[in-house]
Amino acid sequence: MVSLHRDRFWPQPMLNVSWLGGLALGVLLLVGCGPKPAQTVTDVTSYEGQLAQHLADTGSVMYGAYWCPHCADQKAMFGDAMEQVPYIECAADGDNPQPELCEQKGIEGYPTWEIEGQLYPGVKSLDDLASLSGFSPPQ
Repeated sequence: MVSLHRDRFWPQPMLNVSWLGGLALGVLLLVGCGPKPAQTVTDVTSYEGQLAQHLADTGSVMYGAYWCPHCADQKAMFGDAMEQVPYIECAADGDNPQPELCEQKGIEGYPTWEIEGQLYPGVKSLDDLASLSGFSPPQ
């Protein structure tokens, strides 16, 4: 007579491995099915968003450096809409640096705005940028 015992078909170590594998799979499924992080979407209906889009559409550019506190202040004025503003990194060790272009353009301080071929050094208010670039928000 053949004796069928659990230990013969499912040795104890195999039960532990199966249990741990199932637990790991369950955790992965729960984590993978969680909410996705929100994506940042620029609000083009805001004044900042409309101005940023206008600056991009008219070929205006902000030249700056990642380490420049005045550049950080200028960027903060736009908030998330800054993603729409054309920006040239002049610091050679910054992200996507273009120091040669900055030198060719004669950029001497940061931030510097190029609007309609003219250079405007220093932090500018959003209203100043709107005026310099000919922006008037739609009503």
